Amino acid sequence: MSLEKKRDTKETKKKENLEDSSFRQTNFSPLQERQIKEEKSVIKEEYKEPSVEEELTEIERDVLQIAEEILKLKRYDATFEKDIDTAAELQKFPIIEKLYAKCIAKLSYNKGYSKDDIFLAIRTLEEKSWIVTNERRTKLEVLQNEKLSEILDFIRENPGIHARDEKVEKKLGITRTPFLKHIMTLERFNLIRSKKIGKSLHYFIGDVPEDLDQYKVIFLNPLIPRILEEFFKEDTVSISKIGERIDKTYAGTIQYHVKKLEKLNLLKSTKNQSGKKIHLINIELLKKYNEIFEEPDFSNLLKGL
Repeated sequence: MSLEKKRDTKETKKKENLEDSSFRQTNFSPLQERQIKEEKSVIKEEYKEPSVEEELTEIERDVLQIAEEILKLKRYDATFEKDIDTAAELQKFPIIEKLYAKCIAKLSYNKGYSKDDIFLAIRTLEEKSWIVTNERRTKLEVLQNEKLSEILDFIRENPGIHARDEKVEKKLGITRTPFLKHIMTLERFNLIRSKKIGKSLHYFIGDVPEDLDQYKVIFLNPLIPRILEEFFKEDTVSISKIGERIDKTYAGTIQYHVKKLEKLNLLKSTKNQSGKKIHLINIELLKKYNEIFEEPDFSNLLKGL
């Protein structure tokens, strides 16, 4: 076999190994400047909260409309447990018993719903958090509330944000305390969720998968994508060299973040054939990340694959 054929076989095998791995060591072009559109949604369309028509049946929508009236009656205690099995158990919870009776009076004759149908509709609305008795309002009312809707859109556009972020007061015009009060309401209706990462609570839209939360939070630090970009351009680049390139950042700071990236399986340290240390980036994980979150956008780095 000629030397050229041996070299071709070796290169082909090496390429196949790279294709099978989620980590790559090929060089890629640097991130390009991108114009960010105003009010650009960070969460992909498929993760937006479904509308009432999409999620609820006709009977559930009818019951929900009556619930808006009943939940305002302060003379009824708002306590309710979601895991009741029979209509008879509703007697323990005055406000839901009142809702049940009102729905039977209004809907049984007009719409032909049975008592069992109405009971199941009420239980389903509670399970889906369309009714939250302690809030004395429905999810539909929350979605129609201007301030709560604004905060919900804010979380959608800034996934992973925490209450102390200066954007809260700058964009919403409210301080941390009222922001947290509204957050609690949105959480009760499962419109958003909180996740403790590090020492802070971070907020996400309720329907967004949780498995990438920690990556979104770490990417909120603009230094992290810059570090990954440097390794994309040159996998053998030293930590000190990266520090020089990124606004003369202290090498110890870069090393600290590199270790975090390695723990999160975003980076892998190894040695090349010449014995030099290299850092490989988990390409598949970045692809999965950008399927859900648009920022930071790694597409320019990944386009060479």
